[in-house]
Amino acid sequence: MLGPVSDSGLVRRYYLYRATIAVGFITPVFTLFLLRTLTFTQVGALSATYSAFSAVGEIPTGYVGDRLGRRASLLLSVFFTVLSLTGFIFASGFFWYCLLYLLWALALTFRSGSMDAWLYDILSERLDSGQFSHVRGRGDAVQNWTAAVSMVIGGLLYGLHPTYPFIATVVFNSLGSLALLSLPKNRQYTDRGGDSCSGDRLEPLETISVIRTALARPPLRALVLYIGLFYSVLGVAHSYVQPMVVETLGPYAAGIGVQVPAGGAITAARAGEAGAALALGLGVLYAAMTAVSSAGGYYAGAIEERLGVRKAVIVVPALTAVVLVVPLWIALVALPAFATMRTAKPLVQPIANGYISDHVEMAGRATLLSAVSMSYMGLRAPLALAAGMVADTTTATTAVAALGGLFLAAGGAVWLLGEIAPETATASGDRASKSA
Repeated sequence: MLGPVSDSGLVRRYYLYRATIAVGFITPVFTLFLLRTLTFTQVGALSATYSAFSAVGEIPTGYVGDRLGRRASLLLSVFFTVLSLTGFIFASGFFWYCLLYLLWALALTFRSGSMDAWLYDILSERLDSGQFSHVRGRGDAVQNWTAAVSMVIGGLLYGLHPTYPFIATVVFNSLGSLALLSLPKNRQYTDRGGDSCSGDRLEPLETISVIRTALARPPLRALVLYIGLFYSVLGVAHSYVQPMVVETLGPYAAGIGVQVPAGGAITAARAGEAGAALALGLGVLYAAMTAVSSAGGYYAGAIEERLGVRKAVIVVPALTAVVLVVPLWIALVALPAFATMRTAKPLVQPIANGYISDHVEMAGRATLLSAVSMSYMGLRAPLALAAGMVADTTTATTAVAALGGLFLAAGGAVWLLGEIAPETATASGDRASKSA
């Protein structure tokens, strides 16, 4: 549409697209926005509904990405994201939020496998698929840097009115469609519109066979279960960062002269009366933590080269889980815990997805990556509901610590009983295995 693009320009346009999918305006205040009218258990139920619907939709939308084209799938993701976020501006209450969460889940499923499949294939065609972890990780960093800047603005906007961050996000995310149209299609989709060549196209039964063959046995079985547990724990824990900040750091803020609204910070925040200072403080805190976390994606390629796939995907999640438990006893450790939570997934995901992509043929790559996301969402659904119930009966900090402890137990069992990311021959043949 915009004419030929150089290889370096192609990567820059990918980074531009990654910037436009940041949702930093709403990130530091989203849970507090929901808690104006909902309980922790209801927030957990929303997250569980989102996860369950995502799990159901992952493979069909991944198949759309493989069948019609990855860029078309990503455009649909932008559309459903904007539609969902627009709804939060006007709707309120558990029922309406459920519907909006379903739209948001649909947006995620259209993006989850197709984004990485598009990048892996375009690097194979134009550059080198061995650069996947490096480019993907830099894309995570760009997205995080963009989010960090917008988080400060989002906190300020929430202090003015709770819906203003959503308006800003809708406008900004809408630019994603323009960024996507500047990206080329993968080669197998260019000759016949959105349709791939028959030799590179999987039929539904073949798709099921690819998923079963790849995920039901080594080398991917233990890896997918281990990182699925990790992603699900992180995904649920992120929902409790805002109330956890207020619980653990609110008393310290009051001690240095920050004015806490009447009734206490938690009561005021849940009533939607956080005040400009508290809301802006959350934005600044999130921005600082996100800026730190951008190092995870930025150095993912270097970490893979230094440690190898196996050590990276085992050690980083285990250390992260330990950090989630400590704030239960030492409140100030919450700050490094937040930074670690936001750093860990951008560091691990490019490495893990690169390894997975190496072990599946091109035609089913988006579908398989979506199936991996499906397993993560399937694990996340019951955890989200359970964490909400724990947070209502105890505290958000306790719920997050319980999630960390759960991963150490369950992830440890996977590590002991299965072989995570062993060094094997790759299906694509484009890069040598670097597992150590």
